[in-house]
This record gives sequence, structure tokens and C-alpha cells, in this order.
Amino acid sequence: MVRVRSTEAAEEVVGFAQERGWKVIVGVEPDQLEDLSDLHKLMRTEAQPEAKPRLPPKISGNDYCPCRSGKKFKKCCGATVPRPGA
Repeated sequence: MVRVRSTEAAEEVVGFAQERGWKVIVGVEPDQLEDLSDLHKLMRTEAQPEAKPRLPPKISGNDYCPCRSGKKFKKCCGATVPRPGA
């Protein structure tokens, strides 16, 4: 919700919002102070950089296995499969 003092400013705000795909309610009130705080909040959230995806934690051989077997990782899912003939 935005409050401006002139129709020109209202048209400018609506055009700005439409370019970004935002829905905005604009009130033209010449005798009131302009209130663009909601528009500024949207602009700040848009400027936030994308968060990097978090990698799963690394599992060492002495950690408990994530399969919840209760065994250590090196004795469970992390055990190397013996090769035939080795």
C-alpha cells in the first residue's frame, strides 16, 4: 500500500510495480504525506542475494551412521565392499 500526492507519481509507482510483477494499492491524497515504506520494503527484499544451498555435513568414519543403525559409519554404510579375489 502506497500513498502519493499526485496522479503522475501514482502512475510511476504502478508502472514500477508492474515491471517487477508486484501488486500494489496506490492512494492519491494531495493533502497527506507520501508513504512509500511498503515499496521500499519490497525493494530491499528483492535486492537480497540468493542464499547458497547448504551442503550436508561431512561424516567421518567415527561418527554414527546416518541410516540410524546405531553402528559407526566405518562399520556400516561407509564400509568398503571387499573386492572378489582380494
